[in-house]
Amino acid sequence: MELRVGNKYRLGRKIGSGSFGDIYLGVNIATGEEVAIKLECVKTKHPQLHIESKFYKMMQGGGERRLGQ
Repeated sequence: MELRVGNKYRLGRKIGSGSFGDIYLGVNIATGEEVAIKLECVKTKHPQLHIESKFYKMMQGGGERRLGQ
């Protein structure tokens, strides 16, 4: 069975893991572009993925300027 993320990416093999989640190889279904996909357990006591996402958006010049919101 093929796993998909957001019906946009095909989830591949695990390529890394750490304290705050697991990293998988992914492929954009429409373009074939390879991407890294980080997954975090929904039951985690201290979720980090949402904050990390905001940080990456800030680094790209978009999104919110304050991480605490």
